Amino acid sequence: MANNLRVNKSSLPLIIVYCISTVLVIMGKKQLQQWGVNPTVVIVGNMILFAVSITSLLLYQRAMTHPTTMGFLRNTYSGLFLKLLVCIIAIMIYVVLDREHVNKPAIFTCVFLYFLYTLLEMRSLMQWNKARRNA
Repeated sequence: MANNLRVNKSSLPLIIVYCISTVLVIMGKKQLQQWGVNPTVVIVGNMILFAVSITSLLLYQRAMTHPTTMGFLRNTYSGLFLKLLVCIIAIMIYVVLDREHVNKPAIFTCVFLYFLYTLLEMRSLMQWNKARRNA
């Protein structure tokens, strides 16, 4: 039970960013459209990034507690490649399905969100590891 609480606590910044960014996109829909950004693409991209970031955070946490170097590397690279591949596949699906109306500003907004989630993920992981070592 204590491990689940730590996971929830370490994923809290990701949850907060997801909620805030979704609300901002919904509230600023007209402004985003004026700037040429498709809000639907940003919301779907944000959902995908949130889900894959939570999953990779769990893989990173599992890597930090693994007793062997091989287990650590396997979980770390699994989290990294999972996140990268899911994002690449999502962009490819979007481009194939809507080739004529691909919205580059929305894709770049999602790239910004990717970096934001990655920074928060690493920060949460470092805090989780520090708390785990001090406990």
